[in-house]
Amino acid sequence: MAVDESRQRWAQWVDAQIGGDVWRRRAAFEAVIKTLQSGGTTEDAVSAAQSAAARQPNELRCRFCGSTPAVAMTVYEHNGYVILMQFKNLKGPFCRNCGLHAWRQMTDATLLRGWLGVFSFFIAPVTALINVINLPKLQGLAPPYPGTAVRQPADPGNGLFGRPGVYVYAAVIVVVVIYLAAPAFFAR
Repeated sequence: MAVDESRQRWAQWVDAQIGGDVWRRRAAFEAVIKTLQSGGTTEDAVSAAQSAAARQPNELRCRFCGSTPAVAMTVYEHNGYVILMQFKNLKGPFCRNCGLHAWRQMTDATLLRGWLGVFSFFIAPVTALINVINLPKLQGLAPPYPGTAVRQPADPGNGLFGRPGVYVYAAVIVVVVIYLAAPAFFAR
């Protein structure tokens, strides 16, 4: 049997018999390969795979970098256009760094251009508020543990007040308040 075909069969066996998340299956598969390469039997490989899988905690890992700890949550974005509107969401789990990066980027986009439609003017602040309510989930996480990441965790970047969206939305609110208050002020 060819080596590639053997590896493929063992990968299928691990998927079917071990299961779990990608990290658990990877640990089991690597244990199989190491055991077989060192001259172990098929029974030894099965035992090694089961032991390796049992040692892997079944914890959440960041969808972007693979780091732990991570939290399952969804970040939302709303973009308004004069006639149309667009809703976006990004589902986790996220580590703190990658989650803050996505949260800041999507919330800033909502505040920057979420108000540009008639209905969107009212939907954007609700979307931003939902994100703000979910923010403590990310802020409560510890930094990504070294050695758990597959890729480098994202740089969270500037905070929300270091981005233009907050100021643009605040200016829009001020203009609307002045527009609505002006007739009452000049009617005296």
